[in-house]
Amino acid sequence: MEHITLNPLYVLKPDEGRALIMATLVGRNSLEEFNDSFSNIIHPIYAMILSYIDGREFQDCINEAADELGVSYELVEGFVKGLLNKSEQIYIKNGELTSAFPPNTIISIPEKNIQKRYDSKLFAYDKIDLRMKRHLTPSTITLMLNNVCVTDCVYCYQDKTRKVNCGIPLERILEIIHEAHELHVNTFDVVGGEFFLYPHWKEVLKELRKYGYHPYLSTKKPLQECDVKYLADLKIHDIQISLDSLIEEHLINSLGVKPGYLDDMLNTLSLCDKYQIPVMVHSVLTKYNSSIKDMESVYNKLREFKCIVDWHVVKGESTLYPRIDYSEIEIEPKALNDIVDYLSELKKISYIPIRIPEKVFVGDEMDGVNNANNANRFFQRAFCSGLFSSLYILPDGKVTICEQLYWNKNFIVGNVLSESIIEIWNSEKAKALYFIRQDDIPEDSQCHNCDNFEACRSIRQVCYREIIKKYGQDKWYYPDVNCPFVEQ
Repeated sequence: MEHITLNPLYVLKPDEGRALIMATLVGRNSLEEFNDSFSNIIHPIYAMILSYIDGREFQDCINEAADELGVSYELVEGFVKGLLNKSEQIYIKNGELTSAFPPNTIISIPEKNIQKRYDSKLFAYDKIDLRMKRHLTPSTITLMLNNVCVTDCVYCYQDKTRKVNCGIPLERILEIIHEAHELHVNTFDVVGGEFFLYPHWKEVLKELRKYGYHPYLSTKKPLQECDVKYLADLKIHDIQISLDSLIEEHLINSLGVKPGYLDDMLNTLSLCDKYQIPVMVHSVLTKYNSSIKDMESVYNKLREFKCIVDWHVVKGESTLYPRIDYSEIEIEPKALNDIVDYLSELKKISYIPIRIPEKVFVGDEMDGVNNANNANRFFQRAFCSGLFSSLYILPDGKVTICEQLYWNKNFIVGNVLSESIIEIWNSEKAKALYFIRQDDIPEDSQCHNCDNFEACRSIRQVCYREIIKKYGQDKWYYPDVNCPFVEQ
C-alpha cells in the first residue's frame, strides 16, 4: 500500500478566485536548484484535491477527494499521479489558464502519517481568476523588534541614526500573530537589530510556534544554555549564526567586539550541537576577513559540528545608511575572486553545503557582456515583494514595504498600534504606492513620460532601495537602476 502526502515543503493559500502554492520555509535554501521565494498560481480545484492528500493510503485519498468534490475518480487519479514524486516543475493547462506546480508537490511516504492541513472549502470560489496579481492578504510579515545589537559591524546596513527598542506592547504583538494566522499569512519572521535582546523574545517565539510559524532567526549574540534549550523545546526549525572569521583580531576590527567574543559564539555553536538545533552559518566578506586563511579558519571549525546545515558566504555591500565610506572596508576584487576559487574547490569535497558569492569583473572583462538583451532581461527581472506579498513592521509600530527603507516617510503605509494588518494592506496609501500612477511621478523622472511604464510597474515593480542608493532619498521615484531606457 502506497501512502501519499502534500509535500511539507509547500503550503497552500486561498487567494480570491485562485490558490497559491508557496514554499513553507523562505530563505533557507531548502529547495535544491529551486528558488524558495516563488508563489505559483494554481486552479482552486487542484488545491481542493490537494487538501485530501494528507498522509493516508493512495486509494483512500483519491476516493474521498472524488466523492466529496463531485469530481470523477479518473480526473483525481490522473492529477495526483501527474504530480506524484515528479522531480521537475509541472504545468497543467485548462483552456487559456495554466497552473504551475513545484517539484515533488505530492510525495510518497513509508507509512500512514495523517496531517490534515487544509479544509477543501477554503478554496471554493464562484469565480475563477488565475491572473498574476497582488496577493489578497500579505503572505509574508516581518516584525522588527529593535535596532540595537551586541556588535558594531562596519558593514551594518541598518538605519542607526536613532536607537529604537520595541514600542509595540507584547499583547498587541500576540494579536498581530493571531491576525496573521487568520489571514493565511505564510511566513512570519522576527528580526532586530538583535532579536535576542528583546525582553519578551520567548513569549513571541512561543506564540509563533503555536500557530505553526517557523521564523527565520538570526543572531550575533552568544546564547546561554537555558536559551538554547528553550529553542530546542519549541522545536524551532533552525537558526542563523554569523561567523565572519575565526581569527579573533579580525572580528575585533570588523564587529567591534571584545576579546572572548569568539569563544562565546563557539560555545553557542556547541550548545546548538548538543540540543540538535540546525545552524546556518553566515559570513560577510570585507577587507578585514579577506584572506583564504579567514575562510579556512571558519571551515575547519565548522567541520567539528554536526549541526551545521549551510554555510553562506556573501560580499559586503554599500548601504543606504553608511557610517563609513564603503570603499574603506570593501574587499579587493582579487581577494574576493581568490576566495571564490577556494570555496568552489572546497564545495566539491565538503559535506557542508556552501553558498558562495559571485566573482567580480573588472576592466576589460566586462567588454564581452551583450547589452542587446538588457531590455529583455529587465522585463523578466525578479518581483519586488513589497506590497505585492509582504509587509515590514518597524519597532515603533509603523509599517513600511521593505526592510532597508525603514522610516522613509514615502513608504510608511500604516501603523499596527492603531490599525489591523488587513486595514494597512488595503489602505489608500498602500494601494496608491503599489498601483502608482504615471501622472503622480514628478516630471524630472524619465518614468513620467515612459511608454513602458505600465509594463514595468504593473506587477514586478521597481527596487526603491537601489534607486535611493543611487539617486538619493528625495529621488525615490526615479527609474529602476537596471532600467535599459535611462538616458545616461
